[in-house]
Amino acid sequence: MTFLPIAFDENEVFIIIGLILSFSLFFLLPKRFPLSITIVMMLLGAVIARLFDHLLSSPDLNFYNLMDTDKYELFDIIAYCLYAPFSYFFIYFFEKFHIRGVGIFLYILVWSLFGMMFEGISVIFHFFNYHGWKLAYSFGVYLITQLLTLLLYRLLMHVHQRETRTKA
Repeated sequence: MTFLPIAFDENEVFIIIGLILSFSLFFLLPKRFPLSITIVMMLLGAVIARLFDHLLSSPDLNFYNLMDTDKYELFDIIAYCLYAPFSYFFIYFFEKFHIRGVGIFLYILVWSLFGMMFEGISVIFHFFNYHGWKLAYSFGVYLITQLLTLLLYRLLMHVHQRETRTKA
């Protein structure tokens, strides 16, 4: 069951502004991928965020809360939409700049640092409320999730290209 926020304050405003900015950029960028891959990559960003938040902010661990309370609220659901374009941007710029070889490792490192920076800003706006978690811990989470995102993207593109060649 979802609840309305206790107060409409800086964390809700942060989410709304983040959604407007990130989805505006998404719609302004030229399309680089088939629609099916775009949808999967965006869903992956939201699902991975939800999965890690569920694991790390569960009642058993409770390293942090999202938003105002430990209860699930409407803006918790809306907030997961914020992760979708970031997953897409991660893959978009990977392809745009033709990252290969050791550059892949550096690219993942840079995006992990970017993720930490964004999370740090999120903490300022009380999107995350830490209880024993430290921002530095997130670096490993970002490394893992971005590596998995990239691997899934490469697999999806391989399958898509094979299917496209088969139909031709």
